[in-house]
Amino acid sequence: MNKAQKALYRGVNKLNDIVKITIGPNGRNVIIDRKNSSPLITNDGVTIAKEVILPNHDENLGAEVIKQASLKTNTEAGDGTTSAIVLATAITNHARRAISRGHQPIKVKDALFNAARKALDLLPQHVRQIHKFTDLRRVAINSCANEEDGTMVAKALSKVGADGLISLEMNQTGTTELTFANGVKLQATITSPYLQTKNLHDAKVLVTDGTIKSIQEILPILENAIKTNSPLLIVADDYTNEVVNALVLNRAKAGLQVVAVRSTATTDCAVITNATLISPQNDLTLPQATAIHLGHASQIIFDGEYMTILSDEKSDAFENHIERLRNELKQTTDDYRRTRLKERIANLTTTAGLISVGCPTEAATMEKRLRIEDAVAATSNAMREGVVIGGGITYLKIAKELNRNDIGERILKQALPAIYRQINRNYRFDPATCNVIDAATVIKSVIKNATSAAAILITTGTII
Repeated sequence: MNKAQKALYRGVNKLNDIVKITIGPNGRNVIIDRKNSSPLITNDGVTIAKEVILPNHDENLGAEVIKQASLKTNTEAGDGTTSAIVLATAITNHARRAISRGHQPIKVKDALFNAARKALDLLPQHVRQIHKFTDLRRVAINSCANEEDGTMVAKALSKVGADGLISLEMNQTGTTELTFANGVKLQATITSPYLQTKNLHDAKVLVTDGTIKSIQEILPILENAIKTNSPLLIVADDYTNEVVNALVLNRAKAGLQVVAVRSTATTDCAVITNATLISPQNDLTLPQATAIHLGHASQIIFDGEYMTILSDEKSDAFENHIERLRNELKQTTDDYRRTRLKERIANLTTTAGLISVGCPTEAATMEKRLRIEDAVAATSNAMREGVVIGGGITYLKIAKELNRNDIGERILKQALPAIYRQINRNYRFDPATCNVIDAATVIKSVIKNATSAAAILITTGTII
């Protein structure tokens, strides 16, 4: 093994030593020093891993590769991020020993991928589907390591469903509360990267099904928003470049909290926000629009090509709109049209959960928000794909079924128990009486991503 490889492996193990203490229900916290803000206290593996920068450049490269397993697992499953690092490290170390005994790195890599596929094929026999609230609650509590917060997450998801809308925000009241609101997810694209934002709160909404051709057409609306200091969402079919540039300028110079999106779902947007649709069909043009035509949303969340609108009480216009869509569904015989109408009705009648997180200090609030965020992701995945026995026990069971005679399976067989051992080191428990359950999605994602990250490292021979 050359000097570069040794440095990469040291970096992997140093990252693992930092995050592994957080795994399991009794995992410890890590304090992250953020120079321009208050310290962040968390046991969220991916959050901690992102902040780790090793002083030795070559070692840091090894840590960065293993971080990818955690980041990808977080994207796919929302939980199991520390497990991914622990497993990736164990696979790397066992594979390194096999290579030092004469096995070819490329063949070991291929064998590892085959072993991971076999492990994933074995996973379904350990999965059971969940339907009871008590099961949802157990998954949530296990994920966020707090009975009260886990129960709240389970209540939210039992009402909105696995694919329902759950919005998290932080408050300064010092208390954590769950409320429900009308929520709709619509396709919408923000017109400029300079108008990007994560969300708008207590926003006014202007909706038109035409093209906004001149800033003069909406100038009274913009002036009103600046005067009242109100965030403003503009939804239109299209905009000219002149309008987009003017909005960017207003945001930068005048401090206007404005987001302009292109969307074809203007009718639905107008209805859910109780806005008047500015359209020839309503005998209205943009220059005629005033503050009385604006709608309102308690919160708007932007995510890629979608926006989620959380609104207040449903208006009579909203109920009438839903009734029209249902009547249209009854009268339509075209299968494609019927499918689209069903999706549209289901989307418009969705309930969204709002979790407002508050603690006495900012650091505690941020730590709690991260835990609840993980619990929401893990529990919704459990609702979709079922659960397995937690505490690292399912990894042990899969390991027992792998074949020692195959180099890839032998490495994975040796590495999988590392998660159980680390959890048991942090939190002593009897596997025979373990009643913790995990989302099957988490196990699947951890095995796949940890193997992939480790395979990159063991086939790396030098650093440039």
